[in-house]
Amino acid sequence: MPPPTKADLVTWFGQLRIHQAQGVFAPHKPLLLLSALAAVQRGDERLTAYAELEPGLHQLLVDFGPPRGRVHPEYPFWRLQGDQGGFWQVPERELALAAITDRPRQGDIPPRVLVEVGARGGFTREVHQLLRDDSQLVNVLSRALLDNHFARSSHESLLDAVGMPWIADGRGGVQRSPKFRDDLIRLYESRCAVCEFDGKLGVASLALEAAHIRWHAYGGPDDGTNGLLLCSLHHTVLDRGAIGISDDHTIMVSQHVHGGSRVKEFLSGFAGRALRPPQDPLMRPAAQYIAWHRENVFRDPPKVAVAREVEPGSDSSTQT
Repeated sequence: MPPPTKADLVTWFGQLRIHQAQGVFAPHKPLLLLSALAAVQRGDERLTAYAELEPGLHQLLVDFGPPRGRVHPEYPFWRLQGDQGGFWQVPERELALAAITDRPRQGDIPPRVLVEVGARGGFTREVHQLLRDDSQLVNVLSRALLDNHFARSSHESLLDAVGMPWIADGRGGVQRSPKFRDDLIRLYESRCAVCEFDGKLGVASLALEAAHIRWHAYGGPDDGTNGLLLCSLHHTVLDRGAIGISDDHTIMVSQHVHGGSRVKEFLSGFAGRALRPPQDPLMRPAAQYIAWHRENVFRDPPKVAVAREVEPGSDSSTQT
């Protein structure tokens, strides 16, 4: 059999077989493959023991999969061997098969057996070498998995969760730091720096994103002084230039923003309010990144902040 080509991998990943009975969302294989592609970029070993891989994949299934009483990271680890092209292998396959007497109904191997025999999984040697030699191919395959199997709003959080070091955008490749979001979550105590939204789904932060003030694609670093932890709404409007940051770290809202009462409540009403400060004062947004955003993104002029009425008994003097 001839060695696989780049075109073969693009085809195989595009035709990935996933469980689709009754429209059930089953991201098991895409999540494992995203993790494996991230490992290739990081230069990790080709094969990973199931016992080592299981905790991370378990958490990915909890955070990004459908709600289930139980999750099964062993399913994609074992079932990927049967996918078209044979690009995934478990060298200890025969050991695992010999260690059980009654196989489950779909031919899966119990996770305890995978651990007992030290089963390892990963791309075949030929596929792994092809990916190591062509980092752009890793990005093409990663984008295909994201676009084909996950909502766009979850892409950045997913890449952070699997530890993807860099990913291609429309201009080529940009470096990413898997720690960037974690650092911002710590600095801003899991709250949006604009509205202080702090929702969780189980133990995972919900709709909180790592926002670059100076965009990554234009040289903005993965540094706390170039970042804000924002909810999905305020991340979007920051990137669109509907809001900006003043030199004294208060929120600017563009005069081009308009709409009804909800727009005032969620957007224009924040004009003049102070951004939530990070726990470490040295990590406040830096002047050079604020200036870049003001010059390149924010839609001047800003609205004039109007003082809010202070409710009786309140000592708040926050401006809006």
